[in-house]
Amino acid sequence: MALTEQQKQKKAKQKKQKRSTQSKANSAQLLLEKITPHLENPFYECLMPNNLFESGIGNILITRVSPQGEVAVASFIIDVYCLGVKKVLFKTLPLPEYEKVFKPSIIESHGDYPFAKLKPACALKLITGAVDYAKQLGFSSHKDYHSLKTIFGEQKLGRCWSRYRYGKDKMPCYVKGPNESTTDANNIIKTLEKSCGGGNFHFHL
Repeated sequence: MALTEQQKQKKAKQKKQKRSTQSKANSAQLLLEKITPHLENPFYECLMPNNLFESGIGNILITRVSPQGEVAVASFIIDVYCLGVKKVLFKTLPLPEYEKVFKPSIIESHGDYPFAKLKPACALKLITGAVDYAKQLGFSSHKDYHSLKTIFGEQKLGRCWSRYRYGKDKMPCYVKGPNESTTDANNIIKTLEKSCGGGNFHFHL
């Protein structure tokens, strides 16, 4: 029995979704495999930009260093006003390159604002808090977030007494990013209208 055009389109869409799901699973697995060997090494430093809660977005760096001087870097770009973890990166590089090239480039990209050191427990609390806040608003964090979070390991990190307040002026605040289209922005605003109600959030397009 021949398929109708509508059935063909439905079947093609299902195949595309299946490939996308498999691709995400493969990406997550590959990232886990890259990170796992570094979990036996101690933390080197965890950093956040001092102006994170003034600008709303910033790069949180979590690093571990091997006895041979190889640094494993996990980078989380987080939006503390609304969207949670927007982008992640994992890479390894020699300690001198991290100190002289990579870290200065990250600081420069934040307008040369100084970065503050965090305890690993506080870095984890800050990141997961942003993710939970975004989830309450109806947003999912980056597809590789859960894999990258394994950089913290399974050992107890101790307590973090710092308190982090998400949103801006006690409300969610969406600021359109350079990589977000008008359609993306409109969909984000629609999600906020649904989760918060009109007038209960800020936005800047």
